[in-house]
Amino acid sequence: MIGADTSFLIDFLKGDEAAILWMEQHKDNLCICENIIYEFLCGNLKNKQSDIFLGFISQFPVFSFDRKAALKSSMLFRNAKRKGRTVAHPDVMIAGVYLSNSISRIITRNSKHFAELPIETLTY
Repeated sequence: MIGADTSFLIDFLKGDEAAILWMEQHKDNLCICENIIYEFLCGNLKNKQSDIFLGFISQFPVFSFDRKAALKSSMLFRNAKRKGRTVAHPDVMIAGVYLSNSISRIITRNSKHFAELPIETLTY
């Protein structure tokens, strides 16, 4: 499985050709985490856009930020901090959800956001 990042879903739903092509080729392996849903819905969306997004994501497995993800995320954050690196909490939490569910790859436009984390970033 491959975890989706918010940037990928934004680009896909805006009609970005590269994101659409990637989705066509990999949609059967894509999953989402609740953190992504939160980030996406925090954007400047009209009610109809929110409804379209929620309908669209219903076809994918969705993982929650649970205790296992919290423990993994905090460990990832501390490890980066010990190395003098900073990672934004939303990004480390997204990676923590995926990694705690044995998902080691994420599709994103912002690979540098995950550069300090032990997750493979895929771009489109």
